[in-house]
Amino acid sequence: MAARFRYSYGKGDFAKAMTSIADPIAAAGTGAMKDFADIGKRDGRQNMAAAGFSKRFQNAFRSIVYPRGRNSINAAAVLYSKIRYSNVFETGANVSGKPKLWLPLPGAPSRAGRSKMTPGLYVKTIGPLVSIERPGKPPLLAGRLATNRRGQATKGKVTLSALKRGGAGAASTLVPLFIGIDRVSIRDKLQIREITERAAGRLGELYYKHLKT
Repeated sequence: MAARFRYSYGKGDFAKAMTSIADPIAAAGTGAMKDFADIGKRDGRQNMAAAGFSKRFQNAFRSIVYPRGRNSINAAAVLYSKIRYSNVFETGANVSGKPKLWLPLPGAPSRAGRSKMTPGLYVKTIGPLVSIERPGKPPLLAGRLATNRRGQATKGKVTLSALKRGGAGAASTLVPLFIGIDRVSIRDKLQIREITERAAGRLGELYYKHLKT
C-alpha cells in the first residue's frame, strides 16, 4: 500500500523562506568581517607604534569592508597601508642608491608643505645645493643659510625661511643638509601578516557572536 503526500505553498512563500535564512547569515558574515577589520587595524597600528613609527604612519594603515553600506553573504575585508613602501618594514630590504642615497641630516627641514624633503624637492622649493666631497667619507649636500650683518647664522634650529633667503642670494653660510651613502639595510620591524592571520583565526568566533544576536 502506497501513500502520496503533496506540499503546496503560496506564491512567493519559498522566496520569503530563503530570504529569512539568508538575511541573518549575511548580517553575521558582514559583522564578523567588520570585527576582523577593526581588530587587524587596531593591532596593526599598535605594532607600528611599538616599533617607533609616527602617528601619521600608523593612521595610514586602513581597513575596508565590502560591499559598503549593506550586508552580504560574500562580505570581504581588506587591510592596507596608504604608504606604498610600508611593506619594506615587514620583510626587510637592502636599498641601493643611483648612484647615491641622500639621507637628511638631523638639522635638515623634514618637509616642504605636505611632501617629505628630498634633494630634488629642496632645489625646487628652496634653492641650490652645494656638493661637498670628503675623501674617505660620504659626500654631503649643503644649503645656503642666511646670515646676519655680522656674517653669523641665526642661533638655534635651521629654518626654512633662513634657507630660502640664503638660496635667493642673501649673505649666507653653508650648512650640511644631506649625506650620500651607497646603500642602506632596512630590517624587518613589523608583524602585520602575523597579526592579520591571528585575527582571521577568530572569524568563526566572531561569526557565531553575530549570528546569535
